[in-house]
Amino acid sequence: MKKSILTLAMIALSISANATEVKTAARTKNATEITKDRIVTVYDWSVKTDQGSYSGTALSLEKAENRIALVAAGEIILDKKIESYYQLAEEISSPTLRLYFWEVETTNGTAKGFSSSEGHALKMIQLVSTSEILTYKIIRSAEFER
Repeated sequence: MKKSILTLAMIALSISANATEVKTAARTKNATEITKDRIVTVYDWSVKTDQGSYSGTALSLEKAENRIALVAAGEIILDKKIESYYQLAEEISSPTLRLYFWEVETTNGTAKGFSSSEGHALKMIQLVSTSEILTYKIIRSAEFER
């Protein structure tokens, strides 16, 4: 326990030493409380065949498998991959100007996902972490137009 606290403290100090401050205006109109029941799993799939590569996103593992079967019909599958991510249900259909990719490693495993703000990313990390957090990271995307 002491070792993990020391490790987290060192990570926090190294991040804050190299971090730049990003100020964002608080959205009171669209502010949402993040709870576990509002988190959905999104499946990112990709397949490489003898004819080309395809990728996409699905809201269930079965749909991801079906889409791989559809795009690779009649072709030889060389490699396929399906990864799951966590995301707020409201963020799936709402266009945002910036995405935050987050990933957390705990003593029980890893989880990753996307959020529309850094605060939401931190909250998602806390919610999906069922055990002690070993490491985590948040990567901010460049701004893009809707």
